[in-house]
Amino acid sequence: MGHDPRETSAPLVDAWQRARARRMHPLQVPGHKGRFADGRDDLGSDDLPSVFGGDLLADLVRDDLPMQGGADDNAYTGGYLAQAEALWAVRVGGDHARFLVGGSTQGNITSLIAAGGPERRVAVDRTSHRSALAGLVISGSDPVWVFPEIHPEFGLPLGVRPESIAGLWGDVVAVFVTSPTYVGMVSDVRGLARQCHADNRTLIVDQAWGAHLGFMPGCGAIEQGADIVTTSVHKALMGYSQTAVVTVRGGRIDATRLDRAVDLTATTSTSATLLASIDATRAVMDGHGENALASAIESTSRMRAALRRVPGLVVVDEGELGQAFDPLKLTLWLPRTGVNGVALADVLWEQGNGVEVADVDSIVMTISLLDEPEFCEETSLMLVALLERLRGEPRKPAPAALWQVVPEVVLTPRAAYFAPRRRIRLADAVGEVSAEQFCPYPPGVPLLAPGERITAEVVRDIAEAGRIGRVAYCSDPTLESVEVVDA
Repeated sequence: MGHDPRETSAPLVDAWQRARARRMHPLQVPGHKGRFADGRDDLGSDDLPSVFGGDLLADLVRDDLPMQGGADDNAYTGGYLAQAEALWAVRVGGDHARFLVGGSTQGNITSLIAAGGPERRVAVDRTSHRSALAGLVISGSDPVWVFPEIHPEFGLPLGVRPESIAGLWGDVVAVFVTSPTYVGMVSDVRGLARQCHADNRTLIVDQAWGAHLGFMPGCGAIEQGADIVTTSVHKALMGYSQTAVVTVRGGRIDATRLDRAVDLTATTSTSATLLASIDATRAVMDGHGENALASAIESTSRMRAALRRVPGLVVVDEGELGQAFDPLKLTLWLPRTGVNGVALADVLWEQGNGVEVADVDSIVMTISLLDEPEFCEETSLMLVALLERLRGEPRKPAPAALWQVVPEVVLTPRAAYFAPRRRIRLADAVGEVSAEQFCPYPPGVPLLAPGERITAEVVRDIAEAGRIGRVAYCSDPTLESVEVVDA
């Protein structure tokens, strides 16, 4: 008889706790040897500065425990990680899951390796996270860009429609979409899955922002028919930063192929602490998730209702859009109030309330299961007051350029990445082919990707993005120069 993964509530957490209680002094890595655990050294002293480096390191690494030679032995004899991964897969309706410590970035790269390959065409939503580009470079897949519908007034992406992928070239083997989007829109994954499967294609969903949807019956992308789904456990749920899970269901991508793709991208010095936080999150959601989710969703709904009373403010949600929306996202559209979203975000940051992303027209906030109803109510009142304080004359919208990009593709991302290159002034690069990417961060969606023609509009948009925030992953952080393909 095989092991039933539901026999143990949190096997990796249990293994982590047992290993920590053993107080081993290993003759192997990690180099800190667990000396900072429990806030004391091996002799029982509370004077951690007496341990070399303790004054700086104790609070930072006291909970660090490796998988190999820590929570499990070198051969993983206990199988605790595999048990925990099986429990996750069962919980979200998948067949097989792998825990990741490289975030959803690793999951997206893994998905494109598993579903794509050299010279295999994959349709990719052009408003996807820059990790999709990394997956294209590493896998060698040739992208066919598809584009979400853009709201005619708000300028925000509404997600990829099933009908937009119906006419793809016959040799496209997979479709990669993001749902929920960074600003909260939820695509029709069921419809996308039906279309993909009718065309004998794999559906990959970047559900980084929607891990909570997997714990809401019928709402997760795996349950809705996707073949490969990546979720971040550290966004709306409670895992350590950089934790994520990639899950497969059905026969289009088998478990062995997924495993090889994960192994290609994974560290061999995995943190049991980070991985155990995924297992713990799943166990907590199993025990108390339904009530916690209901409370968080209700709190978010109340915040939306309170803010909707602000004259001129548009609260973006299901009622406003007529389509599904992330129940834990608070997205505000500001032009009718005259408020500048970047200025509002700056004030919130100074008060200790950082937001997900802001541009001139909009601001996006995430509510989680740990945001108490009282905090949410107080935050609503604070936002109402700030909006009135910063109110100006209504203005015409200035939609963020990154949602509007329709590139001229000259080379695949992989070909451009490995091509000979030269550096020139960005202002002089119009007409050249970029060898690198420029991503406003957050949200990390490229304004310019490797292999795309540089236009005057893109040069303007990069400069504007640099004025209001950070543009990441380019070789020149001053944005004065760019590496182009040296034809």
